Amino acid sequence: MTFLGTGIVAKLREIAAKLRYSTYTQSEKYWTDHNVTAHHRFKNAKDSLDYLAWRNRQYYGYAELMPTTGANGLTVLDFGCGPGHDLVGFGAYSNPSRLIAVDVSTTSLAEANSRLKLHDIPIDFHQVDVQKKSLPIPEGSVDLIHSSGVLHHMLDPGKALSEFRRVLKPGGVARIMVYNRQSIWYHLYVPYVLQIEQNRFSKLPRDVAFQKSTDGPGCPVSRAYQKEAFQEEVESYGFTLTSYGAAVSAMEMLYLEKRHTALMDRKLSPESQEFLADLTFNDRGWPINQGYVAGIDGCYSFQAV
Repeated sequence: MTFLGTGIVAKLREIAAKLRYSTYTQSEKYWTDHNVTAHHRFKNAKDSLDYLAWRNRQYYGYAELMPTTGANGLTVLDFGCGPGHDLVGFGAYSNPSRLIAVDVSTTSLAEANSRLKLHDIPIDFHQVDVQKKSLPIPEGSVDLIHSSGVLHHMLDPGKALSEFRRVLKPGGVARIMVYNRQSIWYHLYVPYVLQIEQNRFSKLPRDVAFQKSTDGPGCPVSRAYQKEAFQEEVESYGFTLTSYGAAVSAMEMLYLEKRHTALMDRKLSPESQEFLADLTFNDRGWPINQGYVAGIDGCYSFQAV
């Protein structure tokens, strides 16, 4: 058996640390340059609310699975708030006792701040990369954490989950949306529409093609989770799953018509063929796989134990 010398091991650890730091820096820069509204400037409160309603309509079931209602009297943390979609929702449709916003992006925080001023919503903003330092929030002081579309972009989501458990009160709730592997996006749009039909990213592994197809080709980290794997990861930090569902996007519904054509193409992987062949549909026409809506947004509710 061959053993690496301590000097070589130390050098490898140094290289790995530099790579992690480089990815952290890339992520911070990427999300400063990009956000989900393409840096849209809102004219007034009505424009802001109309945009929020339009966004929610693009993901069928999202507003029910990741609600911003019912938070009256709660201390709410929006982790990865971006340009403020759900902050507006909490401020307009609930009456939290305190609303806290955290994001890595200075531009998104500035845009969210300007947007919430249109609504006269009081809020505490913090620019923090939790992969580098802790949240500036006391232990056990938060009732509800809302984190939508963030953890799947983190190199080490465990750092955020550890902080979630630290700042949540016992019995507090963390609602988290991450990309869902058992989705039309992952099994039809990426491997068939992009890689086979359009010959884009065709030489790349599917997970890499997925990363480049969700939030822009330059996005440093983007992953899709199996429900059981994500549940196990989060519960290892002191949580228990209380509910799960998925929201399907309008874009996924648009590409569903290619399902049968994709099934006939032998270049499509057996995993995706089986997924598409086994789909059923609910009374709203949404695709169902293994009892859940087969959409890109996997929405979880966890309770701190």
